[in-house]
Amino acid sequence: MNLWADVGLCNGATGAVLDFFYANNQQPPDLPVAAIVKFDDCKGTVINDSIPACVPICPITVTFDLLDGIHERQQVPLKLAWATTIHESQGLTLSKAWIDIGKAEKTAGISYVAISTVKTLSSCITEPMTFERLTSLKKSINLKYRLEEEIRLEQLAHNIPTWHNNRK
Repeated sequence: MNLWADVGLCNGATGAVLDFFYANNQQPPDLPVAAIVKFDDCKGTVINDSIPACVPICPITVTFDLLDGIHERQQVPLKLAWATTIHESQGLTLSKAWIDIGKAEKTAGISYVAISTVKTLSSCITEPMTFERLTSLKKSINLKYRLEEEIRLEQLAHNIPTWHNNRK
């Protein structure tokens, strides 16, 4: 929701929920008075100078005009999201992902692992993904050693004596 677009609090703004404040004698599942969120890129007023970019997010009322009448819902306008490492994501199938693959391929194939977790490429945002980043994979020292090892193992496999294949 575009809460305060002038300072960067709009759709897609990311941050971490630090705390919830409740009215006296209230607690979950009641709605909080405010959720305190530390945003990554907020340029506006903050609650406390020692913790920059913290903003109170208060509940809002959303009104729906449906066939059977007008309905209202109160909600805190936040959407939960999770983060994980590429290694931890192996084997997962995600409907959407925002992937930060870093500046260099430190492990051969790690970019493929990251991208292969999503169902479709159209549901995936990958950064930083430049042509130079892709072509630098060929220069990776890890890839060089991996290719040399594959050649060595292939040669070993072809040099196995025939008596080894006939053993029972």
